[in-house]
Amino acid sequence: MAIRLVERLDEAASELLACLKRGEISSEEALEVLSGTRAVRGKLDTVQALAAASVAGSRNHGDGGAHVLAESTGISRRDARSQVRTIKAVGAMPAVRDAVEDGRMSVANAGKLADALDKTSAAEIESDDELLAKAESLPPEQFGKEAKRWTAARQADGGEAEYRRLRARRAVRVWDGDDGMVHLYGQFDPVTGRRIRNRLNRDAHRLFDADKRHARGLHSADEGHARAGGETRSLKQCMADALDHMTRITAGGGKPFADIALVVRLDPDTEKLMVSTADGDPLPASVIGSLAGESSWFGLVLSAKGVPMWKGRNVRRATESQFQALMALYGGCAGCGEPDENKVHAHHMDPFARGGGTDLDNLIPLCWGCHANIHDHQWQVVGVGDGKHTIRPPDRIHHGAARLPDTAPLFALTEQGADAGSGAAALFDPTGRSADAATCSVSGSGCRESSSAESGDGGWTGAGAMSGGGSRAGPSGPQAARAALRRARAAQHDIQAVRS
Repeated sequence: MAIRLVERLDEAASELLACLKRGEISSEEALEVLSGTRAVRGKLDTVQALAAASVAGSRNHGDGGAHVLAESTGISRRDARSQVRTIKAVGAMPAVRDAVEDGRMSVANAGKLADALDKTSAAEIESDDELLAKAESLPPEQFGKEAKRWTAARQADGGEAEYRRLRARRAVRVWDGDDGMVHLYGQFDPVTGRRIRNRLNRDAHRLFDADKRHARGLHSADEGHARAGGETRSLKQCMADALDHMTRITAGGGKPFADIALVVRLDPDTEKLMVSTADGDPLPASVIGSLAGESSWFGLVLSAKGVPMWKGRNVRRATESQFQALMALYGGCAGCGEPDENKVHAHHMDPFARGGGTDLDNLIPLCWGCHANIHDHQWQVVGVGDGKHTIRPPDRIHHGAARLPDTAPLFALTEQGADAGSGAAALFDPTGRSADAATCSVSGSGCRESSSAESGDGGWTGAGAMSGGGSRAGPSGPQAARAALRRARAAQHDIQAVRS
C-alpha cells in the first residue's frame, strides 16, 4: 500500500515537472504551483521523519532516525538531525503540526518553535496566537529573531543563564594548514562577535573603497603608501588585512567605542526590559551596564505593536545607529528580505537633495539590487502599514537609462536639540509606567555612509557623558521619548472615551 502511494506521488511529480519544462503554464499558475507544493513539502518532510523514526525504533538505533534518514535521502547528518528533532517537537503541538501539514507554516519556522519548546512548554506556544500567526507569515530569518525574543521574555532570569552559557563557549583556535596558510577559527557570544564583525566590516570596506579609488586614479598619497605592490584586493582580502591591522594597534591610543547596536524593549504589562542585538539575539539586561560607558545612543520609541512614534532628528547621512535601528525594524532589505546588513544600505524615500530628511520615517533599508530597481526600473516605495514600507514594480516598466533628479539646493540641517538627557541610566529606568514599548540603539562612532566627521549630532547623552565623543542622533533624549509616549497614551485614552 505504502509503496504504491509513493509510486503515485512520483508519477504526479514527474508529470508536473514535464509540464513546467514544456513551458505550458502561465506566471499565475507558476505562483500557484509554488504555494501548493509548500504544503506538499511539509507533508513529505513529516513522512520522511516518521518513516526514519519507525525504522530506528524497530532496530534500536537510538538516534530517532537521523542516521537512516541521512543515508536514505542523501541529506547531511546535521539536516537530518534537525528534521527529526523538528518533526518530533511538532508532534507535541497539534496546532503547529496541522499548520505544517497544511502548508501554512514552513518546516524552518516549525524548527524555530522546536527551539522555543526546549525552554518553555507546548501549552505556552500553542496558547500564543500572535506567535503562531508570525510563524505562518514571517520568513525564517525574521521569525527566528521573534522566536528568540519570545523565548527570552519567558525565562525567569531574562536570558541571563543562556547568555552566560554562550559567553562560556567563546574560543579562538589558530593552526598551520597543509597548504602553507595559517588558519584562524573563532566563536563568540553575540555581543563580542557582533563588535568584532562590525569593526572588521567597517575597516574592510574602507580599504576596499580605497582600492577602487586607486584604480580610478583618485587615490591620495597616503593611500598609495598603504597599498604597496599596487594589487586590487577582494573584499575577503580586505577583511584579512583589516584583522591584521586591528592586531597591530599599539596601546595608549584611547579606548575604542563599542561597535554594536543594542535594542531594548519595555514590556507594557510587566515593565520587564528585554535586550537584544539589532539582528534579534536576546541578551540579559546586565549587558547594558558594561557597554553604556563606551557607546553612543540613538533613540527609537515604538508602540506596543511596533509602530514608530518618535525618531531621531535630521542629519545629512544615516548614522550607523540609525541603520541598525532600521535593521531592527525591518529585519533586512524592505524589498526582498535580504538579511545581510553588508548588502543593505539606508535609502531616502524622499531625496535629501529635495528636502527629504535623514529621519527613520524617511529611510528604508534596501539592498543594491532593490535600490537599482527604484532608479533603473521605476519601482515605487509603498506603505505596508505600521509605519513600514516596501517596494513594488510599476504597472508598466519603462526600460532605459536611469534619470538623475533635477539639481536642487541642499536643505540645511535642523537646529540641534538642547536637551541631551541624562544618559543610559535615565533611558532604562523601568519606573516609567507610561511606556508602551521602547527601543533604543547603541552603536559605535562613525556613520555607515560617511566618515566620522559626518556623524549624527544631537543625542541621548551629553558629549561629556560618553568617552570618545562618538556619533549621536536624536533631538532630546529620554525626555522626548517619554513625552511622545505620554501623548500617545493620552490620545488612546481620548479615543476610548469617545467610543464609550
